Amino acid sequence: MTYRNDFDLSTITAAVVVMSDRVLSGERPNGAGEACRDRLLAEGLGDVSLSVVPELAQSLDEELRAAITAGRRLVVVLGGTGFRRNNDAPEVLRGLVEVELPGVAELIRAHGAEHSPLAPLSREVVGVTGKDADAALLVCSPGSKGGMSDTLDVVVPLLRHVYIQLAES
Repeated sequence: MTYRNDFDLSTITAAVVVMSDRVLSGERPNGAGEACRDRLLAEGLGDVSLSVVPELAQSLDEELRAAITAGRRLVVVLGGTGFRRNNDAPEVLRGLVEVELPGVAELIRAHGAEHSPLAPLSREVVGVTGKDADAALLVCSPGSKGGMSDTLDVVVPLLRHVYIQLAES
């Protein structure tokens, strides 16, 4: 089977949202967020914003809604995928997703398990906000550089096909 690969990723704008109190306070550098933004730009996306929000579900929800309203077609959330207090990123994303893509999340965890025995403890969520050409792809990723890299290793090769499917809806 052949897959179309003719979608121009430079037409896609993205947002990287880091959910971390420690990054927000300056206690930790925003290494994963910056690396994620840089990689998406290197992959050919047109524009990638970067923001940091506290570990509060309402703050993340507001930031995601703002990114979607601004026309960001890819939104990657880094952090909040564990199961400690305030690790609510998966629940927030599910509230905005119309169609969840569980196979992608499963593949991210499987790929991550090749690098870290802790990867299966992460709760990635991947899905689209609708079934039309304006829908956004939302991705919930671990906040570490390794977890982010594993996530993009899986998601980036699928981007063109995701946006082709949405455009043909």
